[in-house]
Amino acid sequence: MRLSHIRLLTDQFPIMFRFYRDALDLSVRWGDEDGIYADLDTGTGVDIALFSRERVAKMIGTAGLPPSGAAQDPIMLIVAVDDVDFRANRLVEHGAALVNEPADQPDHGIRSAHLRDPDGNLIELNTELPHSRWSETLRKLNEQKNRNAQD
Repeated sequence: MRLSHIRLLTDQFPIMFRFYRDALDLSVRWGDEDGIYADLDTGTGVDIALFSRERVAKMIGTAGLPPSGAAQDPIMLIVAVDDVDFRANRLVEHGAALVNEPADQPDHGIRSAHLRDPDGNLIELNTELPHSRWSETLRKLNEQKNRNAQD
């Protein structure tokens, strides 16, 4: 078994298509902005697919139910990038809403930013920090993990 896609269901297909294609520079494997389905290559072997929420609801028999409700986020897409600040700005230019500014997270060993795509899906952009900028706690945990792996 292998995970092949993460499929986002959307009511704004053309907007979401352009966002993921243009803001994240994902190449299109299948589909175009005038369609109802597209596969976008992440370069990792797991694609992001976009599909019309209405079409899926009809297909699985949930068309009469509300599309969403107030809740905490059930999912977050994590995207590793070379430059969090640049990519966060690029996503905002393409319609993303910035949730929090890019910032170092020394306890996690990353620099990250959180945004929402045009449909409100939560996205984390991150890049690994140099080990010298990790917190002391994280460095100790990493050393312990490495010692355990050698045993």
